[in-house]
Order: sequence, then C-alpha cells, then structure tokens
Amino acid sequence: MKRKSNFERLLRRMKGTNKKLEKEQAALPQPESAFSTDLKENEKQLKKILGTSQDVTYTKFKIKLEKSNHLLAMLVCIEGIIDEGAKRNNVLKPLVAKTFEKKPDDNLEQIQMSLSTKKIITETNISKAIDLLLKSHALLLVDGYHTALLIHIEGFETRSIEEPEAEKVVSGSREGFIESINVNLSLLRRRIPHPSLRFETFEIGEFTKTKVVLCYVKDIAKQDVVERLKSRLRQIKIDEIESSGDIEQLIEDHPFSIFSTIGNTERPDNAAALMMEGRIIILVDGNPVSLYAPYFFAESFKSIEDYSSRPYYSSFTRIIRIFAFIITIILPSMYIAALNFNKALIPSDMIVPIIQARETVPFPLAMEVLLIILMFEVVREAGVRLPQQIGTAVSIVGPLILGDVSVSAGIVGAPTVVIVSLSYIAVFVITPIADACALIRVGLFIVTSIFGSYGLFVALLGLLTHMVSLTSLGVPYMSPIAPFYFRDWKDTIVRFPTRSVNHRPKSVPNKRPLKVKSLPNTGDGK
Repeated sequence: MKRKSNFERLLRRMKGTNKKLEKEQAALPQPESAFSTDLKENEKQLKKILGTSQDVTYTKFKIKLEKSNHLLAMLVCIEGIIDEGAKRNNVLKPLVAKTFEKKPDDNLEQIQMSLSTKKIITETNISKAIDLLLKSHALLLVDGYHTALLIHIEGFETRSIEEPEAEKVVSGSREGFIESINVNLSLLRRRIPHPSLRFETFEIGEFTKTKVVLCYVKDIAKQDVVERLKSRLRQIKIDEIESSGDIEQLIEDHPFSIFSTIGNTERPDNAAALMMEGRIIILVDGNPVSLYAPYFFAESFKSIEDYSSRPYYSSFTRIIRIFAFIITIILPSMYIAALNFNKALIPSDMIVPIIQARETVPFPLAMEVLLIILMFEVVREAGVRLPQQIGTAVSIVGPLILGDVSVSAGIVGAPTVVIVSLSYIAVFVITPIADACALIRVGLFIVTSIFGSYGLFVALLGLLTHMVSLTSLGVPYMSPIAPFYFRDWKDTIVRFPTRSVNHRPKSVPNKRPLKVKSLPNTGDGK
C-alpha cells in the first residue's frame, strides 16, 4: 500500500514536471515559418496573419510557359501605400504578356529579370515577407516555389517640399523636411555629397515599426558620442513611436528637467551645418522635425539667418534675444518684489501713478498678476489650436480687448497689464525655449510673491545651478559658458566675421578641429 502511494506520488510529480516543461517550451520563441510550395497554402497562411483587412488585395494570374503550360501566381499588395501604376505596368503586365521558354529556377531569376523594377528582394520566411509587405512592397508568390519576391513599388502621397512655418528666414533656403524620410535623407545627401556621410537605420516600436535614421559625418563626429546615442536607441523597447518628440524624451540625459537637452530643426540646411560641426541628426519617418545632439543652451539665441547677415547686425540681434530672455522670466517677479517688498527702489515719479492706477483694483498685486498671466496663457493656447485665420486674429485682438476691458472695469491696473504684456511679447523672440520660459516665469513669480526679492535671487541661483548640471549626450549643456571655451565665444553672444572662425566649436566633440585651411588675401590694394 505504501509502495503504491509512493508510486502515485511519483507519477503526479512527473506529470507536473511535464506540464511545466510544456509551458516553458510554449513561452520560448517559436521557429519562424517558411513559405510552402503550395500557393493555396501560402494564401491561407497570409489571410490567417493579415486577417480580413479591406486594404489587402490578392491578385491571381497565370505566367505563360512554352507548349501551353502555365504557372499560377499571386500578387499581394496593400492599397494606399503602393503605386498602382507601377503595380500594373511594371509587375503584372510584363508577367502576363511574356511567355517564358523554360520553367524558372528555384530563385525565380527569370521572373526577376522580366520585371521593370530593380528593387527586388527574395525571401522564404513568412514573417520577414509580411514586414516588408507592410512597408510598401508587393509580395509575388508562384505555385510550386517556396521563394517569394518582394518588389518595392512605394507610392503613397507626400506633400511638397516647402519652407517650415516655425523657421522662416528672409534670406536663405526655402526647403524644409517633410514626412517622407527618404526625401529628407536625399536633402541631406545633396548638401553633403561626401562618402563620409553615414545613415544608420533603426526600427523602433513593436506595433508601429517606425523607421529611425541616425545621420552623421564619420570623419567629423566623435565615435564614442555616436555609439552612446546608438546604444540608447537600441535599448528602446516600446509598442509605438508616433513622433520625434517620443524619441527625444526617451534618449535625453535629464528627462525630468524643464529644459530640453535635445535640439530640433525642420531645415535641411541647418541640419547639414550642424553635422559639419560634429553633431548627430535623428530623422523619424512620418515626422518633419529632426532631432540633433549635443544641444546647448546658447543655441536658443541663434538663428540660421544670422549667418546670412552681416556679423554686426547678427551680434546685435543675439544680444536682443538674451535681453528678451531676461525680461520674459524676471520682469513680473521684479514688479512684485519692487511694489510689495522694496518700494524704496522705485523712483517717486513712478510710484505715484502706479499706486493711483491700483486704487480701484480689488485684488492683491500677486493675484492681479496671476489673473493676467492666466488670461494670456489661455489666449495663446486658443490662438495655437484654432484655424490659422481665426487663431491669428484671436492672438492679436483678444489680448487687446481683454486688457482694455479689464483696466476699464477696474479689475486690473494698467501698469500690471503693461508689465505682463512685455514679458509675453519677449518670449516670441526666443521660441526654442518658450515653453521653459513660461514655467520659469510662473515659478519665479510664486517664489517672489512669498519671499520677495531674496527669494527671487535664491531661485535664480538655483535655476543657474540646475542648468550648469545638465548634459546633452554627456556634453555640458551650458558650454561654452560653463565650462568656459574662449574660442567658441566667437560665435556665441556675438558673431565674428566668417573668416575669423577657423575652427569647429570646441564644445562639440569632433575629430577635425580645423575647418578652414586657407583663405584669399583681400582688402585695399590686394
């Protein structure tokens, strides 16, 4: 009896072990299936995987052989992403009209040669073939053969190349990136026709399978920086990637900072110029906004048009942008600090009109400023979301009407409206960091309302400390200010003449510091 119970216990253990092994084997990745030589079986497998999607078409036809023989064939396509004209004229028509002298070999080379397109891939694996099918390829299957032909006949609609709305210039190129990554790559290749230009492709997103291309100049960009960025892209395991903004937030050094440490641009001329400095460009299929790194805070005050103007005017506009940054983040806080905590700092000729303007205002100064800030934020957001014609009118007329009515009703004072308006107008000069400036403005305003000017200075010191601690791909974000690179100051706050800038920025890791070897002798009498 005891022996029997032990035997039963042993059987139960063996059954449990077998079930465990079956579960483990089921969890392991199954070997990828291959195409069958039976055309009907291949069709069945494809319909099982792709389902009953209306955009998947199965076109069956016959390939003629000598002596009245023929082969059954099937062309599988995804409507909307292929060129229907190319499908009809370059694939179906040549195969139906031609009579082959002998039966094609296992690699279907005869059929490949008869097609009027050269971008053809042979594949025996069903999963890999479906991946290419979903990426603008036509799938050709022939009865009796386990090899499939994947023909690239991309044909979806794309918009024309035009100047980006956010980076318009008076003098310069009118070209901008579009949603087609192949077009964007050609724009870069045309500007840098050198064998050192590299394009490395990554596929990110389990479901979206978004094509992401890393662009850099091999002889200029530092290899360790390139490898660091490639490593971060490889480590991304995610279901979907919808835009370049997703990539930016996944690869940046400091994801919780209010400052972006990855730059962006929609201009191919700007992207090419950045690559020639040693930067790395990231293009995402379906998005016209390219990313680049390393990115520095000082670049927020630069524009591609600076290099088309005279250096003196370019330097003047950069200084204006810096002052605009200081005004947009500090002016409301300084206004509160002066009126609530340090009235002695305001000249007597100014303090009297300000107090008189606020006599009818029922709210404290901090609440008054907060109301106007919220009003401007609402109007700005409305102007962005509404159609362009209406949004422009709302952005211009809305604040004027609201400000005038609010002052007339005695809800806010006129000086407060002027101060906050100046702060908001200044931010449009430095659009690359407009979002960060809005948060800094509100943060400094809150701290100053509670702690006064002392709190303002401490908050500014903390902000500066945070900015100095940031990095972009391991490179200091505040370069060339901290660390200090004197050579790079020729193109930071001011811009020296082009012939004076002989070296690439020291802030950007690169292999070729010298970029100018010789220049012509110019000047009077030469």
